[in-house]
Amino acid sequence: MSGTSTDDFASFSYSDFKPANSRKKRRNRNTKDRPSFLAVIQRLREELGQGDWLTQCQQLLVESLGKAFLSSPDVLCLGLGSPTSSLNARVQLAFLLEICDHLNIDRARVSVYDPVFTDEDLSLFTELQVQILTENKNAEYPVLRPTICFMPHCDMELYENILKANWSSEQLSNLLFVANRLADYIDSNPTHKLQSRVPCILHLAPSLQCYPLPATTVWPTAFNNTSVQFIGLQSDFALEHVEFVET
Repeated sequence: MSGTSTDDFASFSYSDFKPANSRKKRRNRNTKDRPSFLAVIQRLREELGQGDWLTQCQQLLVESLGKAFLSSPDVLCLGLGSPTSSLNARVQLAFLLEICDHLNIDRARVSVYDPVFTDEDLSLFTELQVQILTENKNAEYPVLRPTICFMPHCDMELYENILKANWSSEQLSNLLFVANRLADYIDSNPTHKLQSRVPCILHLAPSLQCYPLPATTVWPTAFNNTSVQFIGLQSDFALEHVEFVET
């Protein structure tokens, strides 16, 4: 509220307020007629299914899981944003649900967390029957079984944290990311910065198999730079070379 002084607030009192009945009724009617967020997500799912873009993405996921030798994966969705506040987050959530259904992943095996989730978001996730994580670990969630990490457009520190929490050959081989192309951080930042802030990304990204999602002109900002990434069987990264800097 820049440009509003304390006096501006003090000059208003409840007695000054005169209800506009017609507007109130119209507002209530609009709220009543507004579709539920569950219905909005379903409509977006149907829109995503038009054309062949979604089919191409689903096929890419199936092929990547096969190449990574990952079967019956769980899903960990981090940094999605607020679906009830952001169109991009709604579209990404609709996309995730389409992926899960195509891969026959039960909703009980889908976990979500973002500190920006609102009460409306939590109600939506409850309706969708996905699992809501309650502790903010800044993405430091250890993974014990094959897992799709759905993390579109997160900060690089969050990618670093989940890699750090799973920094063993066995755990890393369980991860398949649908996320920003991690190698781009190496290309766009000086090595000394990467070494001090995201050493896992610096050492691992060059060894990842990376398959970008096909471009979409319908939802470009929701999926730009999003890629499927995982460790190949011939990866030659060396875990022992990474030195973590405590912050």
